[in-house]
Amino acid sequence: MRSRDRFSTWLGRLFGQSEFQARRILEDECALHFLVAWSLFESKCFAGFVKLHQIRQFARRVAVEEHFDTGSLQAAATHFHDRYQDEGRLSNLLHQQACEPFVTILRKPFATLKPEETMFLVVLVAYRFRNNIFHGNKGVESWLRYGEQISLCTSVLQALVSHAENISPTMKTEEAA
Repeated sequence: MRSRDRFSTWLGRLFGQSEFQARRILEDECALHFLVAWSLFESKCFAGFVKLHQIRQFARRVAVEEHFDTGSLQAAATHFHDRYQDEGRLSNLLHQQACEPFVTILRKPFATLKPEETMFLVVLVAYRFRNNIFHGNKGVESWLRYGEQISLCTSVLQALVSHAENISPTMKTEEAA
């Protein structure tokens, strides 16, 4: 059995899905890009593991103290702000997990959001997508239906990882001597 087939079988069993469904997620670039970007984001921006209560402090530090230009996040931020005005979608995203700061941001007109609120909005959505992928009761096929949102989350993660790397380079390999 090839290594790829063994991995698909293992992943399917782990997720309680068929090997076919596991192969679908592995072959979907959108999902795979998100998973790689999330891993880099968590390592680079949170020293390994992010928790919900850390996101507000992160958003403030990056947007205010590090002067991150949230303009690069506007496409994702406006999409998510509009999308989660819908109570059903908001409930699906949060899965009954209380997050009053997020709901407060959604109640504000988008044009009035401060940079740290915009940052919090997009990072929290990416965090929830990550949790829903790894801990939710969704099958692989449901993940693939959210390609647009997952792509937006990935672009947010890319921007934040690149920003963190520019501030503190650690990912470049040394050239051979």
